[in-house]
Amino acid sequence: MKAEFLIFVLCLLLSQGLAEDRHPLVASLGALRVLHYNNLGPQNNGTSAVLAYDHSNYADATAKCTAIGEKLFPWSLSQNNSQTHIELDYELDYLVFTKELGADDYLWLSTEQKNRKSCSAFSIFHRKTIQKSCTDKLPVLCTSTPPATTDLDEAARETTKLTVTSNDYTFTGYRDARSFRFLGIPFASPPIDDLRFAPPQPYTGQKNLNATRMGDSCIQSRSSLSTVPIGGMSENCLYLNVFTPFLPPNFNKATALLPVAVYFYGGAFTKGTAAMIDYDGGNFASRSDVVVITLNYRLGALGFLSTGNLTTGSYGIQDQIMALEWIQKHISALGGDPSHVTIFGQSSGGQSVVALLSSTAAKGLFSGALVQSANFDLPWFPRGIYSRYITPEVAKAVGCDGDISEANLVDCLRSVPASMYLDNSTAFRNATKAFSSSIASHFYNTTELISAAEPFMPMVDDTGSGVVDDQFNNLLTNNNLPINVPTMFTTVRDEASLYTDILGLGSTQAPLGTLLKAIFGDALATKIISSGAYNVDDSDHDAVLKAASDALTHSQWMCPLGYLLDNSNSNSAFPSLYELQIADGHAQTLQMPAICSPNSRYNASCHTSDILLAWGTLNTKTEDVQPYYDDRDILHSQLVHDVFGAFFRERNPNPDLEFLKVRGPAYASTLSIFEGEFSSNSLLGRAEKALVIEQYTPERNMTLLGMLPSSTNNFEDENICVALRDYGFTFQRAQLSD
Repeated sequence: MKAEFLIFVLCLLLSQGLAEDRHPLVASLGALRVLHYNNLGPQNNGTSAVLAYDHSNYADATAKCTAIGEKLFPWSLSQNNSQTHIELDYELDYLVFTKELGADDYLWLSTEQKNRKSCSAFSIFHRKTIQKSCTDKLPVLCTSTPPATTDLDEAARETTKLTVTSNDYTFTGYRDARSFRFLGIPFASPPIDDLRFAPPQPYTGQKNLNATRMGDSCIQSRSSLSTVPIGGMSENCLYLNVFTPFLPPNFNKATALLPVAVYFYGGAFTKGTAAMIDYDGGNFASRSDVVVITLNYRLGALGFLSTGNLTTGSYGIQDQIMALEWIQKHISALGGDPSHVTIFGQSSGGQSVVALLSSTAAKGLFSGALVQSANFDLPWFPRGIYSRYITPEVAKAVGCDGDISEANLVDCLRSVPASMYLDNSTAFRNATKAFSSSIASHFYNTTELISAAEPFMPMVDDTGSGVVDDQFNNLLTNNNLPINVPTMFTTVRDEASLYTDILGLGSTQAPLGTLLKAIFGDALATKIISSGAYNVDDSDHDAVLKAASDALTHSQWMCPLGYLLDNSNSNSAFPSLYELQIADGHAQTLQMPAICSPNSRYNASCHTSDILLAWGTLNTKTEDVQPYYDDRDILHSQLVHDVFGAFFRERNPNPDLEFLKVRGPAYASTLSIFEGEFSSNSLLGRAEKALVIEQYTPERNMTLLGMLPSSTNNFEDENICVALRDYGFTFQRAQLSD
């Protein structure tokens, strides 16, 4: 047997051309799946293994494990009730549930062999090892030795690398405890030289790609809300990352592929990167069984500036569309189903999702949408905003001002160093202040404080490109939304509390009326005060600050979203529609205002406080963040994560109860919430009725996804929303004027 094994390994290596790159080719190994029992806990101690689906005899099974740097999974008869055995049982039960394995299947693994003719196999049905003929052909269970990725250990270990082919490309990625990882894959040509301020073009570079490290982030200045460096940065930044639990050998119509979730980061369209550990997709891959893709798109002036008729603007949105086109071509080779793609994003990433829902050019590229904390008050820019106000100021800041033709202006803007577009220089700050003031006066008809929140925005199409066909409110009202897919909108309870320090409100000892006038201007502030929405003692600074933050939260997020959904043809625009709010958030960084973390006054769920909970990456991120506050925080992360995962898989945020049951204790808390049964010693307290996240109707209460979940009144009925609606939202009042 030993001789047969050595011959097989040698043949396997030669057939893959491993003498050259030493990385196994998945096509020659057969389908592979990473198994990782993941409760999102900070210990990262869930059992991991690799399943090789193709049936092999025992010698070939051993060779397969060796080829991926592993061994046959060891099974000790004396430890049948160990954590490792129990968790592996749940992982295998899940694969029986999904029909990837049969209940009566056997798997090769490693135990003490009694003789050379019989070998040990694990019976899924009997939950024990059974001696089988070594020549029988069975699926294979291998060890999985690399640790789970964290910000302290992101290494791609040489023995875990492997290669996948797609069309005429090869991608060499690697494996950690949670998933296969293919990082830094270029999906477009570098947007430099003549491609600066131009739509992205398909990637035309080398076809043998090393996908084991993140690509550079797009040009941006450092965020004041984080101390963690973002790594490399350049204009050559159009890369994506794939996290997948499953790799098929060769895709065909019979191959069962997994749902895909594609993420767009937030950052006011000026900051953000897919390289952030916060967005590591391994948890979604292992716990929710989806393929996750994160990607970069251009930001700031380089992502959105338009000079006039010679440039299109909205390059960042076009980058996203090109990435979605890449996914349609290649994701099946990485285990993902191109017909089941959900796009999701937070803040300006959520606005990006809205922009794509509004874009004919994105039709057919995704089939579900999840919008997190998108600002719905601010409309997209018309071309005139750029040509009249933004571009002249930016041109001056980078040294391209003067009375020159548009063609010469474009040449100049393309010739200056990319670093000139960083928004933290004195010249660029002055330019941003100047054009934000002009936009406030000549378009938004609001304060400069509101206008400066997102200085660069996608542009409404006026050329027939199909990129942002019209304002979202117009498309909804006129029943012209070009893409109609199941959609879920989420917010967090205290969005604007993140900005109290940034806007200087936290240190201002002023009456509520004064703060509201600074934020909204005299007319709207007066209307809010007279509405009776906030009756606070002006000497109570905390109460005043909370009321001002609440008014800003409602004006930018809650009330405009409620109005749009209540006063549109939402039933026809969205085949299914959900809206929920997340409470009891977790501060994304230590740089966020104190109110965003547990304190003695009021623990606000600030903008971005849903990110780490939804991604589950408090088991991954350790720098510049508080660890899980307590055990309830872990259970809350499980809940939010499982709701997102259910929407990615089933277009329904209510998880399949059978899915939760078969997966064991790591899912028990979420199961108890959706079943309505808590044990007497549960951290969740007394039993409540089963949670059901209902489809959206104007009359229903909104689900408040805290720990525990509850419901709250529809915001449209609140006094603050009535005052804002009567005054008119910014997207209603905006009009370009001289």
